Amino acid sequence: MMNKENNIFTATAQHVLQDEIASMQNLAGAIGDDFAAACEAVMGCGGRVVFSGVGHSGHVGNKSAASMSSLCKPAYFLHAGEATHGDLGLVQADDVVILISNSGETSEVLQILPRLEALGVTMIAVVGKTDSTLAKRCQIVLPIAAGEEAGPFKFAGSSSALNTMALCDALIMAVAAAQGLTEEQYLQGHPGGAVGKKLKDHIERKGNQNSIH
Repeated sequence: MMNKENNIFTATAQHVLQDEIASMQNLAGAIGDDFAAACEAVMGCGGRVVFSGVGHSGHVGNKSAASMSSLCKPAYFLHAGEATHGDLGLVQADDVVILISNSGETSEVLQILPRLEALGVTMIAVVGKTDSTLAKRCQIVLPIAAGEEAGPFKFAGSSSALNTMALCDALIMAVAAAQGLTEEQYLQGHPGGAVGKKLKDHIERKGNQNSIH
């Protein structure tokens, strides 16, 4: 039997999930020419792709750099706060820098813009506010399109972080697909763990089936 507390738990969960589903649908409708331009910039990158941010945005950037490195392009995460203490020297002129900030006014992110502009790197803003300082100073702007945060606490990051992660995933996978990534290529960079084992087994079975025919 469901008691009063359980009713609160499930009602809140449904509230959060329904809000986040709506937010993701809004993001899907916001994909357009800027997204294609970002994909082309990443594909044409002669150096590395750099993700940068702080807080929730930084966590998303860190995961996204790992995903991009395994799927399509060498990438790394640059913590915007550490960047001003020497790490900014890692960025080179042929890199593409993806700057993540829901507000577009994150001070640590804005502080590194002059150096990036001096280098002439391509800068892609992943932002919640397209009229923000960050958006205005980047060549390509990708809106998070999250609207308000999910559930009963509109001050706590939820939909914005989810949409940011999904947008970065979409960018990475779109580039990987355009480049014709194969299972064999992915396995070279991800030979370990359950994923590596599953891919090895699948490739071996596929090879055996082809040899029979």
